[in-house]
Amino acid sequence: RTPGSLNPSPLCTDVALGIVLKRGAMPRPGAASRKSTVVGGTPKNDDDKEKKKRIEQMKRQSTMQSNATVDFMIEDLQEEGAPATKLSTPEWLEMVLAITRITELQFRIAEEREERAKDTYQNPYQELYLIVTSLNFEIAVAVVILLNCAMIGVEASLPEETAAGVFGGLEHAFVFIFFVEWCLRMRAFGWVWLFDLPNAADSFLVFGTGVFPKWFLEPAGWDVSAVRVLTVLRALRLVRIVRVVRMMPEFKELWMLIQGLMQSARPLLWTFVIAMMILYVFGVAATELIGRQTDFVDDEYIQDLFGNPLRSMFTLFQMMTMDTWGYSIARPVMEKDWWMCLFFIAFIMIGVFVFWNLITAVIVENAMSIANEDAQQKAKDVEVQKKHELQVLADLFLEIDTDGSGELSTDEFFGALEKPRVRNLLQVLDLRDEDMEEVWDVLDDGDGVLTIKEFTNGLRRMKGEAKAKDIIDVIKKLRHTALFHTELRAQVDQFNASLGGLEHDVQRIQNDAGEVLGLFQEMYHRLQAHIEKEQGEDRLHAMKMAKLRELREEAEANGEDPSDLDEAALLRRIAGGS
Repeated sequence: RTPGSLNPSPLCTDVALGIVLKRGAMPRPGAASRKSTVVGGTPKNDDDKEKKKRIEQMKRQSTMQSNATVDFMIEDLQEEGAPATKLSTPEWLEMVLAITRITELQFRIAEEREERAKDTYQNPYQELYLIVTSLNFEIAVAVVILLNCAMIGVEASLPEETAAGVFGGLEHAFVFIFFVEWCLRMRAFGWVWLFDLPNAADSFLVFGTGVFPKWFLEPAGWDVSAVRVLTVLRALRLVRIVRVVRMMPEFKELWMLIQGLMQSARPLLWTFVIAMMILYVFGVAATELIGRQTDFVDDEYIQDLFGNPLRSMFTLFQMMTMDTWGYSIARPVMEKDWWMCLFFIAFIMIGVFVFWNLITAVIVENAMSIANEDAQQKAKDVEVQKKHELQVLADLFLEIDTDGSGELSTDEFFGALEKPRVRNLLQVLDLRDEDMEEVWDVLDDGDGVLTIKEFTNGLRRMKGEAKAKDIIDVIKKLRHTALFHTELRAQVDQFNASLGGLEHDVQRIQNDAGEVLGLFQEMYHRLQAHIEKEQGEDRLHAMKMAKLRELREEAEANGEDPSDLDEAALLRRIAGGS
C-alpha cells in the first residue's frame, strides 16, 4: 500500500486475494463488497476506526486464503482417517508464495485436475490417451529401457573409446525415443501430469540424464562423464510398469518385492542405528578386554583387529556377518586367553542369533503388511470404482427420466440419446448408440419400463468382463430355471396323462357314436323300405280308383247303374278282362 492511500499495490492485491485451493472454495459472504470498498478507492466512511477495521478484515481474509494449501492437506488426511494437525503457514512463506506466483500455480493445478476428474470431461486427445495408457505401450517402453540398460552395461565392460561412435549413436536414439515418449504423455495427460512426484522424477531422468547432457552440454564441449554415470538410473523407470500391472495375480510377488524394497528404508535406518549401538558397546568392551590386555599388546595381528574401538567395531561387524570369524578372529585370541570364548559367544548370541532374526522378522512382517495393504487397497479401489459407476449411472438415469416418474419408458430411453450429456456419459461407460436397442431388450424384464435399480445394476454388470459373482448369479438363475423346468415338465406329463385319458374317453364316445350311427342307418333303411312299400300301395290304390271311375263312366254310358259297381266288382272285371 502506498503511503497515505488505501489503494493496494499489485503485490498486496495478490496476497489479499490469494489463491483458493479448496475444492469449490468461495470467498466468504461480504468479502467481495469489502474488497470493492477497499480496493476501489477511498472508503465511504472516513472514520479511522472503520478504516482500520476493514483493513484488518482484508488481512484476515488474505491469511485464510493463503493457508488454503495446508487446509487442503488436512482435509485429505481427515478423509483417510489420519489425525489432522492444524498447521499455520509463516507469513514470510505466504509472501514468498505470492511473489513467486506459486500459489496461483497451485490453484491452476488443482483446478485443472478437478476438471479432468469430472465424469463429463472429454480428453481432446482421446485416441492418444488410450494408446499411452495401454499395457502394450508400457511394455514397449520397458523393453526400450532394458535395451538401454544392457547397452550401458556393455559399454562399461569394454575398454574406453571402444566403438564410441556406435554407442554414441545408440544413445542418441534412446534419448530421442524417451523424449518422444515424454511428449506423448504430456500431450495425453496434460501439463498437470508433470507436477506429480513420480512423473517429475521421470522427467528429470529423461532430461537430466539424456536430453540436456547429450543434445546441449556435449555439443557445447562440456565434460559429461560424471552425468553419464546417472544414466543407469533410467532402470528405475521400470517401476512404473510394475505399478500398472500390480493388480494382476501374475505380478503379485514382483510387486511385493518392489514394495518391500521401497518400504524397507525406515527399517534399515533403525537397523543401522541398533547395529551401531551393539557394535559400539561390544567394540569398546573388546578394546578393553583384548586390545589393551598385556598378552595382546605386542601382537600386531590382534592390534589390527582390536587395537581401538573403530577397529574392534569393524572386526565385530565381520563376526556379525559370520565371515570366517572362527579361524581368523576367535581362535587366535583364544590361543592366549581361552576365556574370551565367552565374550565371542555372547556377541554371536546377541548380534547374530537375536539381532539378525529380529531384522528378518521385521522385514517379513513388513512384507506381510504390504500384501495385506495391497489387498485392502485393491478392494478399496474396486469399491470406489463401483461407487463411481453407480453415481454415473444414477446421473444418467436422472438425465434420461424427463418426467421424474422414477421409471424409464422406451420414448425417454431412446429420445435421450440425442442429448450430448447423455452421449458423453454413455462413452464413459463404453456404450455405443447403436447398442442401446439391444441394451433395452436385455434390461427390460417385460413390463416395458426400467426402474433405477434395473437400469444401474444392469448397465454396471454389462460393462467389462463377467466377474465371479456375475457367473455365480447366472448359475443361480440357471438352477432356478432348471427347477422351474422340472416343475413344468411334471405338469406337462400330468397334462399328457390327462390328455391320454381324455383321448380314451373320446375313443369310447366315437365307438358309441358309431354304433348309434349304425342303428340310425338301420332305422333309416327300414323306414325307407316302409315308405317305398306304402308309396307302392298308394299308387296301386290310385290306379284302382282311376279304373273304377272309368268303369262307372262307362256303365253310365251303357245305361247301367254305376252304384252297383264297387271295388269288388271292379276287381272282378279287371280280373276277367285280364
